[in-house]
Amino acid sequence: MKSTLIAMSCLVIAGFVACTSSPRRSVPTTGTAGSTGAAGSPTGAAGAGNTTGTAGDPTGAAGNPTGAAGDPTGAAGAATGGGGQGNMGGGGSGGQGNVGGGGSTGAAGDATGAAGSGAAGATAMVCNNSAVKSAGATEANCGAKTNWVASAMPKPPSKYLNIPDNQLQPQYAIDGDTTTRYSSGMTMAAGFYFQVDLGSAKMVSGIVVNDPQNQDGTYDVANGYDVGLSTDGTNFTTVATCMYSAAGVETVNFTATSARYVRYTNKGGPMAPPNSATSWLSIHEFDIVCN
Repeated sequence: MKSTLIAMSCLVIAGFVACTSSPRRSVPTTGTAGSTGAAGSPTGAAGAGNTTGTAGDPTGAAGNPTGAAGDPTGAAGAATGGGGQGNMGGGGSGGQGNVGGGGSTGAAGDATGAAGSGAAGATAMVCNNSAVKSAGATEANCGAKTNWVASAMPKPPSKYLNIPDNQLQPQYAIDGDTTTRYSSGMTMAAGFYFQVDLGSAKMVSGIVVNDPQNQDGTYDVANGYDVGLSTDGTNFTTVATCMYSAAGVETVNFTATSARYVRYTNKGGPMAPPNSATSWLSIHEFDIVCN
């Protein structure tokens, strides 16, 4: 047993200096205390312990060959290592494995889950101009429709872009046929208007503008409108207004007012999609009621 210990000592020391041949057993000195283990690395990467530490004196604890794992919570390693080899060969340090501190706990997931943020569908905005203001009004009270005279601004030239006149000219918006129409012939803009001359002053109290959407593949109703009345065709009084797009069939009522000329004026440009940038202002039929 004794000779075996001496041989081990010689083998270990041979790694550093020449081995002594003395058979006498040296009295070991107290092994140096292991250094304080370094705190766990914040990255959490496990560090290997000192794997080359030699066995200590029979009375000293062997160095931990793997190095103690760092405290999973990131606490510092043990303050002392195992007993080292006395004299010359330093004892293997029971080195604290340079183990990173435990990773921080991940943030808890939202228990409820974020609610979907799908936008609510857009609501069409309308003007409430349809309520009757003067009861008993009829179109017959406005005189024979065949005597009305329609005009418009702009007024396309005849057979513009090879389009039939009954799809362009103002008179086709008062012919009693919703398959014919007036169209501006250009992208709608503020100030475009359609006008009817009744031939003489009547007590006008409402209009109906018929432009069925998608009948011709487009949405070409007025983008907001004003209704103006005049006795001389020059000075107009606004009797109804709307800042929103007209419906396919827009009914507008107002208090009966003496007028010979009735003007329907577009307030804005082409509407947002599905309207295209080339939407024309179109009217398939324009009706007027009088008291």
